Amino acid sequence: MSLKIQDQLKIVNRFSYLRNSIEIATTDKGEAFLYTKETISAGEVVAVWGGKAVHKNELAGLSGLSSPHRVHKDFYLVSPLHDDGIDSVHYIRQSADANCGFQGDITLVALRDIEAGQEITYHPAMKNPELAWARNEESEIVRKRFNGSFPTYIQSKIESDPELKVYEPFKDGAWGLLTSIDLESCDAALIRDADAIKQYVIELCDLIEMKRFGETQVVYFGEDDRVAGYSMVQLIETSCISAHFANDTNTSYIDIFSCKGYDPKVAAEFTRKFFKGAAMRLTVTNRF
Repeated sequence: MSLKIQDQLKIVNRFSYLRNSIEIATTDKGEAFLYTKETISAGEVVAVWGGKAVHKNELAGLSGLSSPHRVHKDFYLVSPLHDDGIDSVHYIRQSADANCGFQGDITLVALRDIEAGQEITYHPAMKNPELAWARNEESEIVRKRFNGSFPTYIQSKIESDPELKVYEPFKDGAWGLLTSIDLESCDAALIRDADAIKQYVIELCDLIEMKRFGETQVVYFGEDDRVAGYSMVQLIETSCISAHFANDTNTSYIDIFSCKGYDPKVAAEFTRKFFKGAAMRLTVTNRF
């Protein structure tokens, strides 16, 4: 949406970068903002922050600086004020309908085509590590919405933590989605109970809306104590669910493969709760 320009201001780029099509102006309320004079295509660089890196403990003792730009949980970029003002990159405003996201910690890129006259914005959640790293439903929604558009220091923690990581349910053009769940320290009684395993399959299929085809096959075998335990196979109309339960370690190895989309984390968390497991390794693969 285009904004009514009250006053045109001078662009200042002493320490940072703004593409040549960017201009700075003020609203009728006197608030500065940046907009583009020309169309910016999706994926193109819009701005790059620059300045001096300082530790968070140093910020309180500094003065005469622009607004700090966070690049790490403990470090910020700052730049000094001059007679012609702060670097104009600091006037980029936040918006619920953001058209830019981060690529790295200091680079802002267009998330979609930005038409001439439109303001340059990013979403406030993109620079909020406490929100992005929290373990609640609101934060899960934020992670899914902005996955890949967070600064690197936020995105890398999301990627490295299985409970925070965002798994793409189904890529365009994929034939099927495979979720492999390795679940340690399961309830020994449950993984040794064929009826409990069958009940797990029924509840899982209901949860992820998969239609079972035929009965659940649960068979005990394994001459070697290391691998002995129940194995399970359940055909579903969109492929199959299979598993092996290792008695020696009380570990469950479960595969869910379907050409119909489902949420891997929902399936995995249900599995952990059902078998009362502890540590979980989750691998999600789109099959083409």
